Amino acid sequence: MKRYVMANRPDGVADVVFEDDLEPHFATNRFRELWLNTETPAETSDPRDPVADQHMNHEPPDGGAVFRMLVFAPKQDTPDLTPEQMIEMHKTIHSVHIPSLEYLRTAKHPTMHKTDTLNYFVLTEGEIWSLSEGKDVLLKAGDVMIQRGCMHGWRNDSDKRAVLAAILIDSKPA
Repeated sequence: MKRYVMANRPDGVADVVFEDDLEPHFATNRFRELWLNTETPAETSDPRDPVADQHMNHEPPDGGAVFRMLVFAPKQDTPDLTPEQMIEMHKTIHSVHIPSLEYLRTAKHPTMHKTDTLNYFVLTEGEIWSLSEGKDVLLKAGDVMIQRGCMHGWRNDSDKRAVLAAILIDSKPA
């Protein structure tokens, strides 16, 4: 899997200005930020890579959007995380809404969380459960999930990794 970024060079010619191999990154990290814009309409003339530092904030900046890839390890390679560990993870990635310990202890899965975003997800590889507080959906490669500022989570029950492309757009809180 590779990332290509196309833009106008200083001479005005459209060209590939960034190119990355994502697989080595996924060997040690569960996510990879692909792009970030801090406003809409987006600024497209800045030649810098806005995600070069790979610092993850769960939600995009106010008025912005983030595009990322998430890799979910096979079930046998996924440790069972406690609600306390999930809360610490949410603190690390600066989640706006951190579920309470009481909520996570009774939730159907410890990954349940909420964001103030409109989310577009496309499963590109494998299969994964998209969890809600009601009906859960087993997504398969090529399936799309659109989430609108609601509580949700993820669970990979298969023996293969699942790869999810995610675009999170800042939204008004639901």
